[in-house]
Parts: sequence; structure tokens; C-alpha cells
Amino acid sequence: MRRIEHQLAGLFVVLCAFLAQAGSAVAATAGVFQFVAGDVKVGLAAGSERPATKGAPISVGDTVTTAPASMAQIKMGDGAVIVVQPESRLTVAEFRYAGKEDGTERVTFRLEQGGFRSVTGAIGHTNKSNYLIETPIAHIGVRGTDHESWYFPAPVSLDGVATAAGLYNKVNIGLTYIQTENGEVAVPPNQVGYAASALDRPRLLDALPGFFNRSFVPRNARRGGAPAENVAATAGQGGGQAGAGGETLSGTSGSLAGYTAPAGREGVSFGRTAVNPDIVPSGATLANAGGDANWGVNWGTWQGGLATVNGRHTSGSTNFISSTNLTTAAQLAALPQQLVTAEYNYVPGSGAVNGTGSPSGTINSLSVGVNLTTQTITNYSVNATVGAQNWTGSGSGSFAQYMSSGGISIDGNCSGCVLGAGSPTAHGTANGGFVGSDAGAMITAFGMKAANQSMSGTGLLTR
Repeated sequence: MRRIEHQLAGLFVVLCAFLAQAGSAVAATAGVFQFVAGDVKVGLAAGSERPATKGAPISVGDTVTTAPASMAQIKMGDGAVIVVQPESRLTVAEFRYAGKEDGTERVTFRLEQGGFRSVTGAIGHTNKSNYLIETPIAHIGVRGTDHESWYFPAPVSLDGVATAAGLYNKVNIGLTYIQTENGEVAVPPNQVGYAASALDRPRLLDALPGFFNRSFVPRNARRGGAPAENVAATAGQGGGQAGAGGETLSGTSGSLAGYTAPAGREGVSFGRTAVNPDIVPSGATLANAGGDANWGVNWGTWQGGLATVNGRHTSGSTNFISSTNLTTAAQLAALPQQLVTAEYNYVPGSGAVNGTGSPSGTINSLSVGVNLTTQTITNYSVNATVGAQNWTGSGSGSFAQYMSSGGISIDGNCSGCVLGAGSPTAHGTANGGFVGSDAGAMITAFGMKAANQSMSGTGLLTR
């Protein structure tokens, strides 16, 4: 009798272990294949491989590999739609979703080569940093969006056209960030961001690479596999904020923010800017509040607390500036012909600057040179002191870049960012917009990073 009891106990232990493994396997399921065309394989986390088939599950740790002229479409558990392009390798490195956004949801895709297109679902809708794409040279952070990423480890020839190695990211709806060791770039709609290597500073390309035009697009399962008329609609649940991001200062009212984001899943801390941001104070208090009624401008700083900007957590103060009297496109076009070039200079006390670990600083100088005929920022120049650090930065670009969430790039140095190491190189972004019917003023926001330090600020300028 005792022997039978021991055997039953042993069977019970084995059964419990089996059920635990089964439960783990179910929990690890990340999505289901909706469509498969051509030769598509799934490399399992355990090391084996199987053909991909419609209706089959895909789990955390699985790698999808597509042959030439082959593709696969996956519906993720949070409603996202993923299209793996030909000659690609994509791994579902992490997926957690309990059916609601409670802060524990998370997804990480690892793109080893080739490309994929994604229409995001619930994950990343509120907690933006919980959606991440990893490649061997850079990370891509995503804000509710329809976007496409390609990574080529070496130069390739596509349709007879030489294509440089590196990471390419195109945004159709929303906003993404490409981040390497030496900087980041925000990619707005209908733009392509590019990074050549881990040591390269990402940038926006002037033209759309041709290989994006030959990509497979998401297909709608409810229409018998016909191409979806509205790609964003195929996301189903969780796509509600797909149109957010890619903001532009247009019309007569708008706002800007400068803030620092903490180190996390997207890498080291960065000084960031935002156009028409959604700021949630979350316990922060308003300081440095002020304004200029003549220009319809207001500014201030949210200090302390855990403020968020467009759903992103901040690591310090959040500076903002807004205007209800922005120069419209028609007013800008109607300016006198003799007003070809102009220089705008900072109005002392009209903004604020802060940095890593320092709630406040001083804007020593801030000026912007413009050419109204060519619609370009000819020279953006900023000098600021934050604690024991002295920051300098300058850059140029088009009005379209400057007034959009992409911004123009600024480069410079930071004295004191690394003790005893001179002045390490600093990189960042600046955004702005003209104010007044005659464009007599300007509001601006800037953010920079050097080594493991960052700073950001805002200000009003007049000519």
C-alpha cells in the first residue's frame, strides 16, 4: 500500500510539472500566423525548426525566417499586425500582455536582417517605452504607429540599386525614434530615419529608398486576404492613437516642450523636445510661470513629481512654451520682400533650462538666423549653463523640419559633463515656430545629450 502511495505521489509531481510547463507555454504565446506565402520557417526557442503555417501560434523566443519572394503576417495578442518581409529574420524577444494596459505589458522585437512592417496594438499605446525594436546597431522606440524597419548587415543590391548597410525606418502614421550610442533622431510621418552603424548618429534621409516601395503591406483577414484599404484599421484594438505624433506647429496656436527622459529600455538619457505635447504633471508643481501678452506667449516649468510628456516619463523638470498667435503660412508668405534674412535673439527670463540631476540652469545666449526666401534656419545657436556644465550647440535646417516634431539637428560640446575629460561632443534637436502676423518673434525648444548627461530648455526670441 505504501509503495502505491509513493507511486501516486510521484505521478502527482510529474503531472504538476507537466501542467506548469503547459501553462508556461500558453503564457509564452505571442501571436498567430494570419497569412504565409512561400518558404517561411520558425526557429523555436528550444532550437528546433518548423514550417510556418496559417493559424499556427508563435511564441516568445521564436525566430521567423523568410526566403526570397516569401512573407508572413502575424496577428499579435495585443491586436498588433506584423508583416515579415522577404529574406528577413525577426525574433519575438519579449511579449507580455494580460489583456489590459496595466504597466506590465511589454514587447520587444529583434530584427537581425531584412525588414518588417508593424501596425501597433495596445502595447505602447499608453506606456510608450514598453514597445521596443532591437537591431545589432540601434534601438527603435515607437509611439503608437504604422511603421516599417529594414536592417542590412552589409551593402546589398536591390533591383539593381546599390543599398548601403545600416538601419532604415519609415513612418507612415505616428512617430518613432532611432537611437544609437551617439545620438537619436525622431522620425515623423512620410520620413525615413537612417543609421549606418552603432557609432553613427542617426539622421533623416532626403529621399525614400526604393526598396520600401516593393514591400508587402498588411492584409485584412476579414476580406479574404485582399490588401487592406486602410492599413491602420487592420490593427483592430489598440490603434486609437496611431495618428498621434508627427506634430507640426501650424495654424495660430501651438506649444513646445523641452525635457529629459530617464535611461531605460531605449538606452541612455536624452534631452528631448516635443511639438504640441500632452503633458501630465502627475504631482509636479508649476514654477517659472510667465508670459508676454503682446505675443500671446506663455511659459513655465513643471518641477518635481513624475510628469509625463506624450506618455513618456521624465527624469527632471519639464519646460514648456506656447503661443496663441503663431504666424500662419499665409502671413509668412506675405512678408515684405526686403525682409530676406533676419536674426532672432533670446528674451531673458522668457524660458528655462535644466539637465540631468539639475532642476534649473541659465540660458546664456540663444539666437536663430533665418532666410525667409529659402525657408531655412541658417544658424541655430544656444549656450547654456546647468550646474557645473556649460553646453554649446548649433545647427541648421528647413522651416518644415524646424516646425515639426522631427526638428533640426544641433551639435556642439559640453564642458564639465565628464570630470577631467575636457568637453565631450554633444548632439541634440531644436524645434520652433514664428509668432505674430509679421513673424516678429519665435518660440523654441531644444534638447541635447553628451556622454551620460543631458539638458533641455525653451525660450522666446524676438528680432
